[in-house]
Amino acid sequence: MDDVIDYRDIVSKYSFQQHAERADQYFSTVDVNSVVARKPFASVEEASVISAGIGVILGNLKLFRGARVLDFGAGTCWLGRILASVGCEVTSSDVSQSALDVGKRLAESDPTLKGLSITYAVIGDTRLPFPDESFDRIVVFDAFHHVPDQKATLREFHRILKRDGLVAFHEPGPQHSRSQQSQYEMRNFDVIEADILIEDLVNEAKACGFSAAELAVFAASPIMVKLDDFNQFLDNKTSMAGLNLAEQARFESLNRRVFFLHKGNPSKTDSRAATGLAATLELTAVLDGDAIVFQGIVTNTGSATWLPSLLGIGSVNLGVHLYNEDGALINADYARASVSDGITEPGGQHQVQFRVPVPDTPAFTLGIDLVSEGVTWFELTGGELVLFSFR
Repeated sequence: MDDVIDYRDIVSKYSFQQHAERADQYFSTVDVNSVVARKPFASVEEASVISAGIGVILGNLKLFRGARVLDFGAGTCWLGRILASVGCEVTSSDVSQSALDVGKRLAESDPTLKGLSITYAVIGDTRLPFPDESFDRIVVFDAFHHVPDQKATLREFHRILKRDGLVAFHEPGPQHSRSQQSQYEMRNFDVIEADILIEDLVNEAKACGFSAAELAVFAASPIMVKLDDFNQFLDNKTSMAGLNLAEQARFESLNRRVFFLHKGNPSKTDSRAATGLAATLELTAVLDGDAIVFQGIVTNTGSATWLPSLLGIGSVNLGVHLYNEDGALINADYARASVSDGITEPGGQHQVQFRVPVPDTPAFTLGIDLVSEGVTWFELTGGELVLFSFR
């Protein structure tokens, strides 16, 4: 039997540029019709595991419309295309120009991605080619264990991440290098298949300025049960189904690390995301010729900061719905009005006054709400419309 290969020997065997050249040589054999280019759906087995990981990352990365996200070690940029689809401004980066070229061709051939924001950047050195505080979020999906100098890369992540940013990782665990697949890859292709030693990485992250680290405990594979067992699980957290689910999560976690590094306080949100949006509207309405004049007080009762009105994605405005006399919606976007030309912190109040044209109908109802443009109406986050009927 061959001796076990130590990944650190491969790390030291080549320079950064030589590692990059070897990666590019591999991706030069990949085209848009290859199995690799179909990732994350290259196989049923891989797709189920990767999809579960994507769900955990998207659900905990605290993304928002227009977030600048670095997809690090992007390969053929499949994750970057997903992030762009949910409204992020994505930079897909990799040491391989060939990989990025395939990713770019795949994106350009997909009509559903037309007009979305994806750029591409080659990594040519340990120092990443981005200015300080360039990104709101960084995502590393099954790429960090290929990095020659993990600690130096963590320091670079901290440098290029904005204040109150997050880095998300989906990686194998501390015994990764000893798996049969890793040993095969290293023996035949001299690629780095490093272990992810989370204690070392968290200590290094805190040393270079990250404020906190969190790990995700979850099971990618569900526990399948009968109806009675399912209902027992809902009623009793120590049911057999619950215990089996915990054991499944423990088993999977032996060689999986999904974790998040915080810079500052990423829990602070603004109106580019629906989380934390809430308000009260205290309004009166008076008919004035061909317009209805509204005035009153708008209060930010949520935990999210509101962006200034009438300035694009995430700006918070007063919005008006138009209903007929039977209560049927005629126009969901009948009118808009400004709340404030500045930032509105939680607890902030504004006096407002605005005019809405009288619709060409004898009887109607106007519903006044707040809207974060391109994100959500406040009614959909638990708020209530203020209704005014006219006859």
